[in-house]
Amino acid sequence: MYKLIFDAGPLITVCKFSISERLVVDYLLERCEIAIATSVRNEVVLAGARYPDAQAAKSRIDDGQISILSPPSNPALESLIDVYDLGDGERDSILLGGDSDLHDATLVIDDHLAYLVSDRLKQLKRFLLDVIVDLVNNDELNKKLAIQIIHAIQTRYPRAFVEHTLRLLER
Repeated sequence: MYKLIFDAGPLITVCKFSISERLVVDYLLERCEIAIATSVRNEVVLAGARYPDAQAAKSRIDDGQISILSPPSNPALESLIDVYDLGDGERDSILLGGDSDLHDATLVIDDHLAYLVSDRLKQLKRFLLDVIVDLVNNDELNKKLAIQIIHAIQTRYPRAFVEHTLRLLER
């Protein structure tokens, strides 16, 4: 099963948009293990408590579908990441992405600076749109549903990213 570490942005996206009255997060949870950092939970669930996407995330956390993880202590890596002045969620998600115990997990991060930082750290990471393409390529998600998901979440991404993703799915 595809193991994913979600940052706040992708988590909000999958908990906000739906297909056929079913949240995108539920389609992913059927196919993936999703974990988040404690700070991401705080950012999404506690700070955004009044929003439906926060309530959806909280529900899936409370019932154990989404795991909460504390990033490992790594002072050298922490001080390096701190140079970039990322938010707590991005920092902790990147720290989780570098955790040797989670070596087969993919960081799902849509913040461009955080993506570049994780790239410079040679971490396995994907944009949420690419995760959807990966699921299709691995025969874990049918193309029709993937296209519906892309259309449902398209307002969260630049038009070029959406168009490129749809073209990848056409192959």
